[in-house]
Amino acid sequence: MTSKCTAAFIGALVFSSAAAYAADVPSDVYKTITGDYALSCAAVLDPTDAKLTAAFGYLSPDYVDTDVKGKTLTRDQVVAISTQFLKQLHATACEPSVLSQTLNADGSVTVITQLHIAGSIESPNGKHDVDASQKAQDTWKQVSGTWMLVQGLELHTTVKMDGNTIQDEGQ
Repeated sequence: MTSKCTAAFIGALVFSSAAAYAADVPSDVYKTITGDYALSCAAVLDPTDAKLTAAFGYLSPDYVDTDVKGKTLTRDQVVAISTQFLKQLHATACEPSVLSQTLNADGSVTVITQLHIAGSIESPNGKHDVDASQKAQDTWKQVSGTWMLVQGLELHTTVKMDGNTIQDEGQ
């Protein structure tokens, strides 16, 4: 498993907890967004086909993920990479938090999240312990009346494999 695939996976699955939300973000919007993030965490811990479908269901058709180096991935690329990774990952922890949420003038919501995932991964050269953390900025908008994630921007990503840091990039 390359660090690029691991980073793309984490970028696609940025999760939320029941942290306090910004006063200007309506509570129903906050609940919808955090509920969608919770679906992803459920898929990380138990990657059944139904949970994966639900976890990727909130990504808009034109979703774009940008990694810390500026490389972009489409929704379809993120889904393919993440699905492959999740089928190999045996997660033991998925610890999310929302650092901030802001309602923008155009009605979109910007969410800054921090995620930590730990577990092990099966690869052609054996089983490896994985410990990954990511800080990201997500943009949510209503698409045909449904809140969807339209853009993800990875701010900082750290990936350790077998205790060794293989990626530590971003701000």
